[in-house]
Amino acid sequence: MDEGGSLISLNNKYWIIANTNSTNGDISYNHGKYDVWLLNIDSIGNLINEKTYGGLEYDGGFDIIDELNDSVFYIASMSQSIDGDISSNPWPGAAGNLWVLQVNKQGDILWETMAGGTGEDILSDMKVTNDGGVLLFGNTTSNDGDVADNHGSWDNWLIKIDGNGQKLWSKCYGGEGPDWGTSVIQTDDGGYLLISSTDGEGGGNYDTSCNFHSFWDVWLLKLDLIGNIEWQQCYGGHYGDAGDNAIEVPDGYIIIGGTESDDGDVSGYHGEPGPQNKNGNDIWVFKIDKTGNMLWQNCLGGTNYDWARNIFTTSDGGFMVVGKTLSNDGDVSGFHGRPGIFHDLWFAKIDSVGNLLWQYCYGTDADELIYRGVIQKNDWDYVLAYSRSYVYNIPDVCVVELYDSTVGIKEVRPVEEEMVSIFPNPANNTVTFSYTLPEKINTGTLELFDSNGKRVNTMQTENSGKKTMDCSSLPSGIYYYRFTAGMTINSGKFIIRH
Repeated sequence: MDEGGSLISLNNKYWIIANTNSTNGDISYNHGKYDVWLLNIDSIGNLINEKTYGGLEYDGGFDIIDELNDSVFYIASMSQSIDGDISSNPWPGAAGNLWVLQVNKQGDILWETMAGGTGEDILSDMKVTNDGGVLLFGNTTSNDGDVADNHGSWDNWLIKIDGNGQKLWSKCYGGEGPDWGTSVIQTDDGGYLLISSTDGEGGGNYDTSCNFHSFWDVWLLKLDLIGNIEWQQCYGGHYGDAGDNAIEVPDGYIIIGGTESDDGDVSGYHGEPGPQNKNGNDIWVFKIDKTGNMLWQNCLGGTNYDWARNIFTTSDGGFMVVGKTLSNDGDVSGFHGRPGIFHDLWFAKIDSVGNLLWQYCYGTDADELIYRGVIQKNDWDYVLAYSRSYVYNIPDVCVVELYDSTVGIKEVRPVEEEMVSIFPNPANNTVTFSYTLPEKINTGTLELFDSNGKRVNTMQTENSGKKTMDCSSLPSGIYYYRFTAGMTINSGKFIIRH
């Protein structure tokens, strides 16, 4: 089994993190039962190199990769091993622990550390923070080791680790019943937003004044820089509702999750609401302001199971949702396989208030499954790393680049002909773009965007050369560029760190 996790793009190459228990094919070495697998591919999918990480036991799970800079990555996963690449695991008998590695782009481990306790510790998300450290978010039943304040059965768990692998602080969030966290984002004010779900049982640091509905609700927690709760709120209806991810926009947050409800905060569900519809789940997208008040919502999908955790801003003020579907009715058309049995990947383009504008199914007669493996290169160009299984549920990792051919002709450029390079990266007060225009093209446009998709600068270019931008007034963080010359488009990201 080889299962796609997440991917990043750097200098027109891709690094993919996955799980594997294979010992042949593209896998050069396996440490034990399951390994974490890092693949490096070029701009058109050719495998450059690969490496596995782990020990003799189970290593892997919700694998995540994110870049610190041009040459250093963070990998987060889970491990039960005490040998191989694991230098120390104080809880070898535990059901699993969180494992984070800092590696260079050749795949060499710079440092690695384990986090957890003697209970179950499950990774949900990882974010590289503005100070160069890493934030791990997951769920735990532990109340020892690195976990000191569990409130019940399953708690949301957040742990901050600095750029040298030292643990700075750890906090749990929950009531006496189960609570399940899925994603964390760092917000513009330097704090964090946790996206999770709760059964609404009191106790702990769950605020019973939250507008809890019934069964399970989406539970959002806004935190400060060191994890203290600033506000929290629940969203949902009478049946099961779950939060999966969020993005920040200038006037609030866009939340994406799933729902079985059609009352309370939820309307527009496709099919019969409730758990009796065992195959039913809609993608639920809603917007809140910066203090948690709901502004709009919409359900996306059909009468079978539809799910997504990936949502991106687009330059028209709307959003692109990327997930998976078992439906071929309601909002969904063009399904390729057998509805209700095998999934297709699903793109749903929505406007600024959540209305569906168009949708697209991508797949075969096999099962296509995606979790977080999506990169947005621009509004109409996406790279996906996902799992595809044809026989006996034994998947491979598949990588595909999809673009909207109605927008323009996409020119695939070899790596050595890449149009734009950036230095230094990370930048401080200035950043320089070196660019090469395509043949017979004399002008181009270089656009810069912040992490919310807001355009912060536009520069016109003539002939091939360099452009230097003063970025001393821009906040530290991740920024994106889009360079357009004729029908050729390059895009990428860089970091400003003051």
